[in-house]
Amino acid sequence: MYYKLKAPYSFRGWRKLPYAIRAEYGAHMYDRPRFFKKDLFMELLYLNGTEEVDPRAMSDEFRSIVGEMVESGMAESSEEPMTPLEPWQRYHVFPSRFIESVHWAITGKCNFRCRHCLVSAPDAHHPQLPLPDLLRIADEIAACGIKAIDVTGGEPLARNDFAQVVRGLAERDLHIRILFTNASLLTADVLDVLLEHGHTPNFQLSFDGLGHHDWLRGIAGAEAQADAAFRLLQERGVPVTAAMMIHRGNKDSLRQTVDYLAALGVKTLRVNAPQELGVWKDYSARYALSEEEVWDVYRTYIPQYLKDGSPIGLELGGFFTCAKGKTEYRIPYVHHVAADASWSDIPYCESMWYNMYIRPDGRVAPCMGFSDTVLGDRFPSVLEEHLGDITLRGYYHDVVKTTLMDLIAKNPECKACEHLAACGGGCMLESITEEGDFLVPDQSACWFHKHVGEAGVREAAAEGIRASRASSSPLEGKRV
Repeated sequence: MYYKLKAPYSFRGWRKLPYAIRAEYGAHMYDRPRFFKKDLFMELLYLNGTEEVDPRAMSDEFRSIVGEMVESGMAESSEEPMTPLEPWQRYHVFPSRFIESVHWAITGKCNFRCRHCLVSAPDAHHPQLPLPDLLRIADEIAACGIKAIDVTGGEPLARNDFAQVVRGLAERDLHIRILFTNASLLTADVLDVLLEHGHTPNFQLSFDGLGHHDWLRGIAGAEAQADAAFRLLQERGVPVTAAMMIHRGNKDSLRQTVDYLAALGVKTLRVNAPQELGVWKDYSARYALSEEEVWDVYRTYIPQYLKDGSPIGLELGGFFTCAKGKTEYRIPYVHHVAADASWSDIPYCESMWYNMYIRPDGRVAPCMGFSDTVLGDRFPSVLEEHLGDITLRGYYHDVVKTTLMDLIAKNPECKACEHLAACGGGCMLESITEEGDFLVPDQSACWFHKHVGEAGVREAAAEGIRASRASSSPLEGKRV
């Protein structure tokens, strides 16, 4: 019998995770590769179409996996030899740690003056690299086997050479998965340029509440520009998510904002309170909500949202996540770490382990939040070191490899806390000090688990589900 891995799948590997199968294009391109143990993977390499395989001589696991792959369409079988694998499907190990995606600020410039900007873009703290340097970074990203690029800024559409950037990424088989924009420069021509080069990104547009968007963005007319962009994307059938920063001024606009965005076809609204970083330090004393006030907003809205039929996908920070039209939800703050888990094996931040941020000047960081801290300039530059080397050793690698054991070792009160297994440490940037100490307990997560907890969210959600069921009638979908 002959077996062959079908396109778009390929044999791939990375340093420390060398045995995997990945989709190189198509609907599953952004899925995490399927990783295998060495012995099984060596057997799977026989899925090359040209070498005869006696399944009886192979492991039980091989027979099970190959059967599953043939049934799902990942592989095919034949009693006769087939054409060999395409060159791009053959086994290749990239010289880097596995990185799922890069969140890349292609410019530090912005035409808005957002009062919560993490990278202080209004003051141009970060430059805009010339196109040749940007393409050098793109070469490094491609050499590490990374395919998904989440493009941000500053305002990425403010680059005069944006079309050339888009083309350069496509030429390197890099795909824009998400495009973050303030929407002011989004036009049909931009969408055409993206499509021309094979990019079909989801868009994430900033929108900070009906009647409140202009204030947080620091520009008159920002809300009208966002409205026009939402309508353009709806007309073109482009997936779009909205991001809302909640503060003292807009905290009562959540329900009306969700209704408005749902009518414009927005897929999901992500709501967060601004972090005490960047420009927001100048406004937080007057406008920031306390943890208790944030929960009060969410506690009020969760029942309303469910009663309204979950009109849009909704993410309320770490408190609540629900898909459009559903009543099933998650509580991201709650982790349920196994009782016998080894704290030294659990990343402090799993997202940082699989994703990375590249600043406008070419320096990497574990995530965007590090950029405007005292630690920002300690991270290496892709223009000075190979990205693969950066992922495998040095300061960036050491920060990313931080585990919960590191947090516990420095904070005995965490080890003794009854909520540790559910908390999982929270976010390392929520309480970072001015000196750059990120091994400080996340006070937002602490407050949640001590004062709200899983039970508090479930109580709020149950109230909304009961109200939704009670109103299921000829009036379903209307507020009663």
